[in-house]
Amino acid sequence: MNHQEVLSEQEAAIMRVIARETDTFVSRDFEGWASCWVQDERTRLVSVSTSFGVTVLEGWEPLSCYMLDVFETGSSCEITEFVRKNPSITISGDFAFVVFDGHSSHVDERNEQTFETRALERKDGEWRILYASFVLRGLHRDEANRIAVDAQGNILFASDSALESLDAHPGLQISNGRLRGKRTAWDKVLQAGLKCSAEVHGYCQHYRFASKHGKTFRLPIVLGETDEGQIAVCVLFVRDGVTFVELQNENDFDEQLTVAKAIYGLSDGQLSLARQVVNGDSLTCAATSLGISINTARTHLSRIYGKTGVNSQTALVRTLLSVG
Repeated sequence: MNHQEVLSEQEAAIMRVIARETDTFVSRDFEGWASCWVQDERTRLVSVSTSFGVTVLEGWEPLSCYMLDVFETGSSCEITEFVRKNPSITISGDFAFVVFDGHSSHVDERNEQTFETRALERKDGEWRILYASFVLRGLHRDEANRIAVDAQGNILFASDSALESLDAHPGLQISNGRLRGKRTAWDKVLQAGLKCSAEVHGYCQHYRFASKHGKTFRLPIVLGETDEGQIAVCVLFVRDGVTFVELQNENDFDEQLTVAKAIYGLSDGQLSLARQVVNGDSLTCAATSLGISINTARTHLSRIYGKTGVNSQTALVRTLLSVG
């Protein structure tokens, strides 16, 4: 079905089977679900998610055993509504190929988007699913402190908690639906970073970047120093062809700082101060939080500068967050 508003009889029959497979999955009706499938060694189910990886079930026996366990243990998704959009159906003899976008709502108020593919075979006049795959895309449970934007910084998605974090961020704001720096100079740094991240939105481009650098794209953006001595910082990374802006909190950068400690030979005291600085504290606030004098904090900072080869807090944050 390519841009057709009315389904043919066969197309409607195919979509009914696909819908029934989803409905019986949600209601945990194993017999009804199984009746929607071709049941032989050719059967395949492929599930893809950036959070959970790739799962491939090959053959009816492994697939049916797996799904029976899912139904019996109550592990199936608690979907309250599922809508298929933009379906495209190609029929050739007794085989059909279908792609569509899925939009699902869940009991816990999550909304998810999927890209789904089905291959069906017709036998004795009945269509059955031979192959199914879905790619879960968009935001997941771990996105509380991240904002999704396009190449121009237009907000694509932001959870309530992410917006709360943004309100308290020293360097970022939303202006006319776009993520912007609070100062002109900071905004230039941010927009340059967004442009850089957009260059690896494509799968092949991101793959090439990872092959060249030995890691996926992750770009720390140090906007600058506030009047209170804080360092305004965020991190950009790319997933699902979208740029995510990660807003820092006290736990976000532990992995990078642990690596930085080993690379630069930082002491425990120096690492503790570096963590406070990376999290946006001024030197005075960092000293208070750590229970040390401002002179001790200055000494730690001076020695960190010597080990990392930088001479400002802004450059230090950029250096520390570039490792790992």
